[in-house]
Amino acid sequence: METPERPAGPGPVEPLKHRMLIVHPPASISQVDLSSHDVRLVPDLDAADEAVSSDRPDMVVLFADERSGEIEHHVMTWLVEGFKGKLILFDPHETIADHAKLVDGQVVDDFYAGPISVHRFATILQSKMLQGTRFAAPRAMTTYDLFRNLFDRGLSAIFFFTENLDRCVAANLKAEDLTGHSFAELKRMGLEGLCDAEGWGRTLRAIRRAKHRYFDSKGVFEIVGKAGGRKRSEFSCGYFPFGRRQFVKIEVQALNREAP
Repeated sequence: METPERPAGPGPVEPLKHRMLIVHPPASISQVDLSSHDVRLVPDLDAADEAVSSDRPDMVVLFADERSGEIEHHVMTWLVEGFKGKLILFDPHETIADHAKLVDGQVVDDFYAGPISVHRFATILQSKMLQGTRFAAPRAMTTYDLFRNLFDRGLSAIFFFTENLDRCVAANLKAEDLTGHSFAELKRMGLEGLCDAEGWGRTLRAIRRAKHRYFDSKGVFEIVGKAGGRKRSEFSCGYFPFGRRQFVKIEVQALNREAP
């Protein structure tokens, strides 16, 4: 009597590939076998903003270049977009003198200075990916947790501007609703472009006052939306240190009324 054939079971399970984004990679990257990961290469930090938003990588590997002074600006954007993976910074030409502030401030997770061999680079990536997925010790309050707490705690809106207020580097969805501008549009705008001309000086004085205090300063401004409408808003503001930079944090506490 013939033994009936056993139905074929499911095939071998493909190992989960971790998403990795490599920013400004050197030519030697082509010699590294990264086939075990889902890897995307982008030329600069601007391209990385879009990639982090769309791909949600588990790890960002950044090679320093002449624009590395803006790392904090971009990382803040990534945190708003929901990035909570590892960020590793390689500085093969040793152009970043104050890298300790980037690590201590949790802007980057790890920093490596000086030239690095292909084998050493591959070993570091493998080790960090394992740590991130299996052995990482939880921190009491990561930078990601801090930002999510700020953005989600029920404020009408929250913005982060550069210290000289010439560019918005982070904002929540309520800030987009308040201004009528998308986050991409806000990132190209300064605070002055969102305020009415008459109240700009008063707003600026409140922000400058906050720089010399240990707690937030309060004020009132009229936000001019994309469609031209005005909203009179109470706000508090303060200076927020992040890595090597200071940013101005503005929290809209209440919208009083539509301004005439």
